[in-house]
Amino acid sequence: MGDLDLDRRSLFALSGAALASSAVPTRSVAAVPQWGRGIEGQRKADLGNGTFRNPVLAGDYPDPSILKDGEDYYLTHSSFDAAPGLLIWHSRDLVNWVPVGPALTHPAAIGFAVDLVKHVGRYFIYIPFIPAPWSDKVKDAPQIWVIHADSLTGPWSEPVDLGIRGLIDPGHVVGEDGKRYLFLSGGMRVQLADDGLSAIGQPVHAFDGWQYPDDWVTEA
Repeated sequence: MGDLDLDRRSLFALSGAALASSAVPTRSVAAVPQWGRGIEGQRKADLGNGTFRNPVLAGDYPDPSILKDGEDYYLTHSSFDAAPGLLIWHSRDLVNWVPVGPALTHPAAIGFAVDLVKHVGRYFIYIPFIPAPWSDKVKDAPQIWVIHADSLTGPWSEPVDLGIRGLIDPGHVVGEDGKRYLFLSGGMRVQLADDGLSAIGQPVHAFDGWQYPDDWVTEA
C-alpha cells in the first residue's frame, strides 16, 4: 500500500504541475513578412498591403540618382567598370522598380556617383570617371564626362569629355540667370554651355561646406 500511495501522490503532483503550466499565458509571435520575388528573382520590397521592406532595391546599386519625370521616376547608379553600364530603372511609386536598359555601352573608365537630369526635353547623365588600367582615355585624374539622349530608353550618345579634371560628384542646376551649372566636389562650380555638352571656363570655388567636428567617427 505504501508504494501505491506514493505513486498516487506523485501522479497528483505531476497533474497539478501540468495544470499550472497550462494556465500561464503565452505570448503570440507575430509572423515575419515574407519577401516576394522581383523581375529577376531578387527580393521584392512591396509587401502588397501598402507597406514595404528595406532595401527597396536588393543588390549592389550604390550612389543612386533619381529623376522625377511627370508621374514617373527613373533611377541609375554607379556601375564602375561594368560594360554595358548605368542601368536605367523605372518606377511609379519609388518602391517597385523595373529595369529599362543600360545607358552606357562603352565606359571611358570607372564611372560612379553620376547625376541623371532632364533639361528642355533632353536627358543627360553626368559621369565622373576615374583612371583604370584598361582605359585609353582617362589616365591621370578624375574627369567629368556626359552622355545624352532624347529618350530614357535610348539610344544614348557616346561619352563626351567636358574637360573637367580632378573633381567628382557632379550636380546639375539651372541658375536664376537661366544658365546651366555643375556643382562639384570641394564646393566647386562650373558653368555649362546651353547644350550641356561642354564647360565654359574653369571650375571656381562657390561655397564652403559644413565641417563636421574632428571627434566624430566617420567612414568613407
